[in-house]
Amino acid sequence: MRDVNKTDEVIALLKHLPYILGPGSSFENPQGAPKCVFSDWHGDSEELAQGVCTGETLKVCSEGASISDEVPAHVVGLTTGGRDNPNFLLDTDLGVIYWIECPNEVMSSSSRDMIEDDPYDYARENEAEWRAESGCWAIADFFGMLKDQFQQLTFVPIGPKSVIASDAALGHKGEGLVAMVQEIYREHDWPDMVRYRKTECLAAVQAALEQRYPDWIY
Repeated sequence: MRDVNKTDEVIALLKHLPYILGPGSSFENPQGAPKCVFSDWHGDSEELAQGVCTGETLKVCSEGASISDEVPAHVVGLTTGGRDNPNFLLDTDLGVIYWIECPNEVMSSSSRDMIEDDPYDYARENEAEWRAESGCWAIADFFGMLKDQFQQLTFVPIGPKSVIASDAALGHKGEGLVAMVQEIYREHDWPDMVRYRKTECLAAVQAALEQRYPDWIY
């Protein structure tokens, strides 16, 4: 993992993080936010050892091609994917997580306090720009924010692995899909986790998609 240019602390941390796994490659793992696949560093490190990929490839895919050269060794990406996959960067020195190019809709509706300190006051010059342009939360608040987005159905699961944003542009074939799925969740008592009927709800979502939006079944 040192080929990814990370500190010993980061490498040790990656051994203990929980990972969201599914069958197939890591790019097919269940999404933790719209279009967002979290990293499987266990699997990625095995591919690195086998020569399937390079440290530079993993660094770019987990940090973003435009800023990977400016990300220091104590910062690590929590997501790995293609061009549209969001990049969440954990700074192990500061104890914060940055959402690179975080949508304004997420930041404006965040139920958790964001870190408002100006990176130009504390970060190296080559790091300040990407930090300043990102959404930034303390670690617990970041994951709490993601959880709240699901509870509010701003993030909408439409299948076992797929999540879409409530304001996503789905085109003519997807018109009305988000509102329909949101209503199904609420009919099954979401977000009351005591009363929520998960099995029945997910079956109802699948049936409704098959009937009205077959192009959106994943």
